[in-house]
Amino acid sequence: EPCGFEPTYQELASAVREEYPDIEIESRLGGTGAFEIEINGQLVFSKLENGGFPYEKDVSTHPLG
Repeated sequence: EPCGFEPTYQELASAVREEYPDIEIESRLGGTGAFEIEINGQLVFSKLENGGFPYEKDVSTHPLG
């Protein structure tokens, strides 16, 4: 389980899939304790910059345009 973030990743991915069922979601292993979320190549959240994990609503309500 990379960095112990798998449960958080799965929870957030599930929330996004509920809002956008046809979206493709992927994860990549990082070695620095980073937990970042990109939508269409745009960084929308960084654990290192924000000091913690996002809430589901922060990710699932982000525009995908």
